[in-house]
Amino acid sequence: IGLERSYWIPMTIMIVLKPDFAATFSRGVLRLVGTAVGLVLATVLFHFLKDTTAVQIGLLGVFLFLLRWVGPANYGIFVANVSALVVMLLALTGTAPNDVIVPRAVNTLIGGVLALLAYAVWPTWERKKISESLARMLDTYRAYFQEVAVGYTQFAPGGSPALEAARVAGRVARTNVEASAERLSVEPFTTASEMASLAGMLASSHRFIHAAMALEAGMSSGARNFSPQAFQQLADDVSKTLLYCARLLRHGEPGAALPDLRRDHQLLLEADAPLAGKHALLHSETDRITNSINTLREQIERWTTRPGA
Repeated sequence: IGLERSYWIPMTIMIVLKPDFAATFSRGVLRLVGTAVGLVLATVLFHFLKDTTAVQIGLLGVFLFLLRWVGPANYGIFVANVSALVVMLLALTGTAPNDVIVPRAVNTLIGGVLALLAYAVWPTWERKKISESLARMLDTYRAYFQEVAVGYTQFAPGGSPALEAARVAGRVARTNVEASAERLSVEPFTTASEMASLAGMLASSHRFIHAAMALEAGMSSGARNFSPQAFQQLADDVSKTLLYCARLLRHGEPGAALPDLRRDHQLLLEADAPLAGKHALLHSETDRITNSINTLREQIERWTTRPGA
């Protein structure tokens, strides 16, 4: 395009553009402001200080120290020091600071504005992705719980590679959902009620997975002190309910009648009654699972029918 040092334009666009609204606009604004501050600072210092190699090296050390010290705390401070640092480095090669400051300012402004305009025209809204992230998390939780159920019904004393992989996948999926929720919280038009609903779903899913992990921890002591048939029925119905919740998050359409998890749990207690409570862990944690899944289902049904869903 004929501008001097125009490579700073695509570089700025690449740095500013991020996958979400908050990061793109915050980095864009801080990039523009930080660059302006850094260039003004470099201009003032060159105006009042002697233009010697010793001065340039001294300023180079100061800006590099500030960049490493306080730069990680704030992107604007980081950019201000980088901009001043670039001027100093080019000055050491014999390029006059005045020949660098203006092109850097102009090209950074053009790149930053282009990036923000592009994102404004073609944004990536987290509100359109959060339900799919939740559904993926529930898919991984369902796979993990099925592996735990296999360990109980087949009386496996220890974990399997499939169980370990399912647990790791669930942890990654939950981290992704929490990051998505954080990005959603700073998007425009996000309401407090939406964030409260999302926090409720996360709390219920967290309660479920804690109970499932407690069952995994007690797998070695399970022996045969419970009815595997009754437990399998509950496990199957939990999986069906989780599958229903994931489909509801993806498509927003309620499915057929769901199994009665509370009745399944009661049947498990009745089947284990002759064992005189020898496996209280299984009973208490499946009770937590029943409560959490029933609550989660109701929360997801409200989430998918909220205004603007």
